[in-house]
Amino acid sequence: MLIEGRSAESEALEKVREELEKAGMFSLQPDSDLSLEVLSLQNLLKLNVYLKHRPGTLAAFARLLRQRGANVIHMAYNEAVAETTATVTLVVQDTREVDELLKDLHRAGYFYSVEYRGAEEKEAENIIGLNLVEYFYFRLKRLLGEENTEQLRRIVEASRCMSEALISFYREAGKDLATSKVLTNILTFAATSRFKTGASFSYRRLPSLPLGGLTLHAFRLPTGGNLYLLESEEELVLIDGGYGIYYEDVKRMLKDNGFDPARIKRIYLTHADADHAGLSGHLAREFGTQVFLHPDARGVLEKENRAWGSGSPLTELNHYFTVLVNAFTNFTPPPSWEAFRREGKGKICGFPIIDSFTVGGCTFKVLESLGGHVPGQVFFLSAEAGLLFTGDYLLFVPSLDPEEKEFLNLPKFMMTSTNTNSALFREEMQALEKIALELDEELKKQNRGAIVAPGHGDYFPARLLRKRG
Repeated sequence: MLIEGRSAESEALEKVREELEKAGMFSLQPDSDLSLEVLSLQNLLKLNVYLKHRPGTLAAFARLLRQRGANVIHMAYNEAVAETTATVTLVVQDTREVDELLKDLHRAGYFYSVEYRGAEEKEAENIIGLNLVEYFYFRLKRLLGEENTEQLRRIVEASRCMSEALISFYREAGKDLATSKVLTNILTFAATSRFKTGASFSYRRLPSLPLGGLTLHAFRLPTGGNLYLLESEEELVLIDGGYGIYYEDVKRMLKDNGFDPARIKRIYLTHADADHAGLSGHLAREFGTQVFLHPDARGVLEKENRAWGSGSPLTELNHYFTVLVNAFTNFTPPPSWEAFRREGKGKICGFPIIDSFTVGGCTFKVLESLGGHVPGQVFFLSAEAGLLFTGDYLLFVPSLDPEEKEFLNLPKFMMTSTNTNSALFREEMQALEKIALELDEELKKQNRGAIVAPGHGDYFPARLLRKRG
């Protein structure tokens, strides 16, 4: 075996040579008795192994390989790329030794992934090591810092279960999905949300709109949903919020823009996803703010499953996704909240009117979704204010930057769809467009126009829907 190494001190290299020579592992001339014969591709194994950056680590790893009669035919390590990861290609004389070697690595506590093990059949799991979950845990600790151990355990467990469920789902659909890609996206999701706090927190404030007895203020948060404030002389009312992880940043943002968070007396949530409801519990605990949700949100919150009660075939995946998102973004549901009354007050374009509330003399009707996106979804419609809050429906896509689009697509990669019923979701989109355009026609008589306020991106004039249609 050829080993190449570098050191700033020649004495260190000489010491290595002396130790290798003592162990009978060093020779200036090739030993003709040493030969390597690869009898079968099945005998080859390629690993990416995490090796601690300290003396003796490589020797200990080599001893373990020797116990199984494994010969290293190639080893690559580049500190500039990954200071603790080595790529090792080895061959064993007996194919059965591969599984035993992997078990030994697992028992010895090595973090590794299998890049190739000579299998001729392509399997979704062919690059997954036995210790991938533990390796993921290690990566999470580096990413998130010193977190609560129980919280990390739940994240890792949800990630493992989610990966297994995804592999089964894709295999049944005739596709292959590498678990490593799933975990990569989960880590990307975590990093994107958590690295946008504190000094890295940024937001966009959209122009405020005076609408009769109230004023609409809109803030676009970095990776979560929009935050809308309805300001009247008496109070501030919040429509949706954002991830719980942004709570301190949001409070500072509001104060910097002249709004006292203590004045927010009510929060109306379109649905219980973390990017819309995540910080509501913080406001409720600190300022006693009342939180209003659809009654079906109770199951979503208690079961940590955004698809709970929907009957969707993706219910299990939605559960794992919900656990992960909630943990990564510090989702904080309110300790108590009030459910919309769900009284039959007629329908608008097929959506039941279940409740209403008033802000600044403007009445908002609470429209119940038919279940296309998630259970417990509602929309808020005010003819007096000319406003329609749509949650994750009717997004003004041109206003989303590339990073926002990529971030919004992460759940789609992990679950194939963020909607519990995509066909019904499209029908609801059409119905909401109709509501917005009909309201816009009515307001034209007053030389006004309807405004659509979605959960992501900019609010926009309803008339733009005509161009889109």
